[in-house]
Amino acid sequence: MESLESIASKYNVDKLELGYLRHYEDRFEPIRNEVTKVLEIGVETGCSHRMWLEYFPNATIYGIDIFVYGVDEFNKLQEGNPNLDRSVTFKGDQSNTDDLSNFLSQYGSDFDIIIDDGGHTMKQQQTSMRELFSKVKSGGFYVVEDLHTCSGEWNELYGCKVIEEGDTLTTDLLDSLQGFTPKVTETSYLSKEDIKNIESSIKSCITEIGVSSYTNPKGYTYRWPTMLSFMEMK
Repeated sequence: MESLESIASKYNVDKLELGYLRHYEDRFEPIRNEVTKVLEIGVETGCSHRMWLEYFPNATIYGIDIFVYGVDEFNKLQEGNPNLDRSVTFKGDQSNTDDLSNFLSQYGSDFDIIIDDGGHTMKQQQTSMRELFSKVKSGGFYVVEDLHTCSGEWNELYGCKVIEEGDTLTTDLLDSLQGFTPKVTETSYLSKEDIKNIESSIKSCITEIGVSSYTNPKGYTYRWPTMLSFMEMK
């Protein structure tokens, strides 16, 4: 079968330039044919949606998005997609509990993989984690991408404030789960019970560096390296 890097190049997926694909392949290649249910938060033009459809040949790929940015291009590129029978999209806000509850009521749980590539704010990342983390089945993965937004260099993304007053950085939460920093017991979006449940459910929590330095297509160089975290369920 075609490699993830090759498929990503075909669909112009920025995860390749961000340096994420080797970390995905390390974890996902051994289970590639067994994966049947994947959720990615953040669809936009659908580049990675199409990539996952092709990479996981036996999986239904679900996508949650507010569908404000890149909708026309997404619809155009989906035309003629031979994997549309395994593609499910849902319009919703990842920071809205009702939207996530409606999604789950329609499509259930037991996801092999959930990938948060959404709006990248602390509220969005941690609210989604609270509502969706327990929906990953044993042996599966919950992934949070683009943790470099915790650097504070972006005030807003997609019209949302990245770090609100009183927020705990998602990187600090994940470092705590890895045992690297003083324990984070609660955040503005995750109660003590929520965090205890996450701690008791994970086999491992590992934050990886994509590339040490990244300059985006507009010529802006990020302050932090690109980062993503993998939480593997017991």
